[in-house]
Amino acid sequence: MGVSRMVQARVPGEIQDVANQVIQASGLSVSDVVRVLMTRIAHDKAIPSALFQPNAETLAAFAEVEQGGLKKFDSVDALFDDLHADD
Repeated sequence: MGVSRMVQARVPGEIQDVANQVIQASGLSVSDVVRVLMTRIAHDKAIPSALFQPNAETLAAFAEVEQGGLKKFDSVDALFDDLHADD
């Protein structure tokens, strides 16, 4: 294997805190996880497709659209009124 290099990334603090807890609970370090991910990407020449799997909220939105739950608006103003209704 070649010479190791440092990889740096900016991550919001709250995300890093939660991720660190999960990573540590699995017995790994952040470096281990990054190394595994980078190795996988280099080997497969692609980002793992599992990283792009839709979450439950997105899947529910897809299902709603398929069942005819798509809202229609007469104007852009009506769309924005609906988007900001809960503000």
